[in-house]
Amino acid sequence: MKSKYLPKKFEQKWVDKWEKDKIYKTPGKEEKSYVLDMFPYPSGDGLHVGHARIYTASDVLARFFRLKGKSVLHPMGWDAFGLPAENAAIKAKKNPIEMVPKNIERFKNQMKTLGLSYDWDREFSTTDPNYYKWTQWLFIQFFKSGLLFKKSTPVYYCEFCKTGLAEEEVTGDGKHERCGNEITRKTLPQWIFRITLYADKLLDDLDGLDWPNGIKKMQKNWIGKSKGAEISFKVISNKSSHFAKASRDKKVKGIVVFTTKPETISSATAIIIAPEHSFASELKKNNIKKYISDSKKKLDIVRTDLNKNKTGIFTGFYAENPYNNEKIPIWIADYVVGWYGYGALMSVPGGDKRDLEFAKKYNLQVKKLDKKIDENKLKSIARESVQYKLRDWIFSRQRYWGEPIPMVFCQRCADKKITWWDLRKENKSKLIHKMDNLTYENLYGWFPMDEKDLPLKLPYLKSYEPGSFGESPLSKVEEWTNTSCPNCKSSAKRETDTMPNWAGSCWYFLRFTDPKNIKQAWSKSLINDWLPVDWYLGGAEHAVLHLLYSRFWVKALYSLKLLNIKEPFYRLRNVGLVIAQDSRKMSKSFGNIINPDDIIEEFGVDTLRITEMFMAPFSQEIAWSAQTLQGSYRFLKRVWQIVNDPAKVAKDKKNEDITIVAELQTTISNIESSIANVKFNTGVSFLMEFLNSWEKSNRSGKMTSGNIKKFLKILSPYAPFITEELWTSVLKEKESIHLSKWPEIDQKAVIKKAIKIPVQVNGKLRGVVSIESLDLEEKKIAELANKDSKIRRYLKDQDFDIIYVKGKILNFVTK
Repeated sequence: MKSKYLPKKFEQKWVDKWEKDKIYKTPGKEEKSYVLDMFPYPSGDGLHVGHARIYTASDVLARFFRLKGKSVLHPMGWDAFGLPAENAAIKAKKNPIEMVPKNIERFKNQMKTLGLSYDWDREFSTTDPNYYKWTQWLFIQFFKSGLLFKKSTPVYYCEFCKTGLAEEEVTGDGKHERCGNEITRKTLPQWIFRITLYADKLLDDLDGLDWPNGIKKMQKNWIGKSKGAEISFKVISNKSSHFAKASRDKKVKGIVVFTTKPETISSATAIIIAPEHSFASELKKNNIKKYISDSKKKLDIVRTDLNKNKTGIFTGFYAENPYNNEKIPIWIADYVVGWYGYGALMSVPGGDKRDLEFAKKYNLQVKKLDKKIDENKLKSIARESVQYKLRDWIFSRQRYWGEPIPMVFCQRCADKKITWWDLRKENKSKLIHKMDNLTYENLYGWFPMDEKDLPLKLPYLKSYEPGSFGESPLSKVEEWTNTSCPNCKSSAKRETDTMPNWAGSCWYFLRFTDPKNIKQAWSKSLINDWLPVDWYLGGAEHAVLHLLYSRFWVKALYSLKLLNIKEPFYRLRNVGLVIAQDSRKMSKSFGNIINPDDIIEEFGVDTLRITEMFMAPFSQEIAWSAQTLQGSYRFLKRVWQIVNDPAKVAKDKKNEDITIVAELQTTISNIESSIANVKFNTGVSFLMEFLNSWEKSNRSGKMTSGNIKKFLKILSPYAPFITEELWTSVLKEKESIHLSKWPEIDQKAVIKKAIKIPVQVNGKLRGVVSIESLDLEEKKIAELANKDSKIRRYLKDQDFDIIYVKGKILNFVTK
């Protein structure tokens, strides 16, 4: 009687044993491989099959590299601070301090059930005071270096979440990326991170990273470096204008514009300034004041939308074009923003689509571009300049559930114009990151906590809902906010805003190398051993959030000599979404979430893992397929049956099926290549093809137990449970298969399958040539094709051009 494949009988047994034996504990650093998933947020709903896809993929990599003899660091932790947890807790009428640990426990149990080979001894949560103590410590180091300052500033504000946001947290249609609600503007006192100081470093170092080109492009576009020129336009009064007297009284001078195309200046027909421009603020007419006020309420991301209707208003003033002395009107338009360039541009409708739309709407002159430009004259009025779209990072949140900011404000010291740097030899002139006077003055009275008093713990609040006017819930807790000044010891107030949810995830990959260290955030020697991360897997939606912020923190820490690395993640691979079978995003409201627990209950863990890896290329979005699930189950069932079949076991090499053994060697080579190139679906396909050959062999199909073990080893990264059970129960091995070594490839036994290249003559298929390598030159392939009599007769000794698409098709085009 054949043995039945019943995964429920043994899968939990192996979960327990692997944990008890700690077989995935990180070994001493030899040839290292740091394999990391993007820090997950543990929601109350637990894992769905989209989560399982990315975690299974990183697990396949980690298991493969262990088998290859590498020291693998494969940790897991929890990014548990922030708005999602707090909003969920408010809805459930619970405190996130109580709710989040339960969510973590659910996630952790599901991950263990999935057989994910994490080193759980390194686990931590961003909400653990032993962790966020060091997040607060890092905040203080950044403050002392001049990277952080505080000022009242207009910010994006979510009325639903009642908190300020960074620009990166606002979607293209002006909504909060977390809750999906409309964003407004509000002026609030904010801590601001000077990420713009690192714009060039963030750009330049992208080229050395093994990242998807799309992610690199998104970061480059977000940073938005533009090379061009500054040109000053003199403001002149229109004598009949209502503003002539105002111009004289205010002594209005020039308007400086930034342009990437200074050579088009002779065709400029207007100056367009932003509503935030200082010149606009000088204008007193009511309709202009109303336009400016209305424009400032709009989001920048909406104002700069290329598809948006352009609006504007004439100022009544004119400017003199310094190149040709022509008088051109000055307009205010909401599609120009105050923070980019100098908040002003020269409008060239003849060379810019956006300017042309504006000119047509308001009947402004349109001039053809002048191809003859006086270079010397242009140089006399142009100064080279570089501008960026990147803006400094708003780092305050007016919410409860986040890391408390370890800063104290003393009004007495503020009145005396005292800052932290005034009290030390390291005065502001010696700062690593120089500050202008305004930035410096905004820090009067602000002092970091004494580092020995960290962590500053988040207090338990019964009522922690955010205030209606932008104030933090912590501001209501007097016993927490009231403190003494670190400088003069008089009464002072703690900062009551908290850090954004990105703070803890900006550096967690560093802490995983040294998670139990109570004396410092990390050991520099351990960082040097493990960093940068070799393999980082996660969603593309984090391109200009977590990925950009993490790179910035690492570069800042390098500047402070706290790290010897300049980049956190050497290699990045993005996962495609898993959507429901109805082709919609999985959502509770749609009732279409696929719970991995249900699949495991019916089919087992390995079936789920194989399905996740086989459905599609890793980076491709894919709809969940019940058909693929059934196919994966049948595949594993057949593996179980063939390994349990004594008729397939050869006593010695003399009795082996040499064709199957050779194909096994080819499969080992193919699996090794596919996993190393994150082509997991291709790897599963190779395994399935080999099983088909093994089952249907016209010969005996027998292999020795040694070769059967090799097959189980190459299957084990994908299906750790069935391979472990067969390894021990059938093949009688005592040590875990996951502690074994990847099989060596016998290159002599590898079957090199020919690659078939279709050949067309003038677009019609006329034959096929076989090549052994994709690296074969086009000329050689053409020679092979020309030797084929069927193909040659269509060429008839004519001259021809060759069009070759590598690995796909060869086309002869006769002249």
